[in-house]
Amino acid sequence: MRRDPWSTGIGLGAAAAALAALVLWIPNDTETGLVETFRRSTVIGDALAPSAVAILLAALGLWMAAAGRLGRAAPIAPGIDRASLDFLGRLAAVLAAGFALLAWTGPAAVGAVNALGGEIGSYRMLLDTPPYKYLGFLLGGFVLAFGSMVVVAGRPRRRDAVAAAAAVAALAALVDLPFEDLLLPPNGDQ
Repeated sequence: MRRDPWSTGIGLGAAAAALAALVLWIPNDTETGLVETFRRSTVIGDALAPSAVAILLAALGLWMAAAGRLGRAAPIAPGIDRASLDFLGRLAAVLAAGFALLAWTGPAAVGAVNALGGEIGSYRMLLDTPPYKYLGFLLGGFVLAFGSMVVVAGRPRRRDAVAAAAAVAALAALVDLPFEDLLLPPNGDQ
């Protein structure tokens, strides 16, 4: 089997970045720890979600590095051709559209309701109010997931749309329902 230095290097780089985030960035950028107890009430802290992501990224980076070192990674064609650039361009467009929808769907919906005479206030006042808190996460997350599947598969498929919708809905429920004080992205920055 042929070793793949690119997979090894990228995997080690991802693991190193994740460990640096875990040790340097997250502790210095969050106000609370992983779990906080205040007056006999235990809640998740600000550092829990980014720490979990950093640990997962470090593990996956080490796995990728090991696969490249052991020769189990897929062989890579040398150089970047026009098809690779086209793929990266389509993927970048999906990511840009998904993140734009994630950030602006909720505020646009509140603005539309207010413009039609609803007078419901600002989006900032409705960050944790259904359905507004779900709109951007569900629409942007669906575009990110389904759009990525379309780019990779080369065509849209109904089962991919159903899987993307189910995954985003399950993730929203998993993040939002069990925790009273946790806001779905991007609402924490509004």
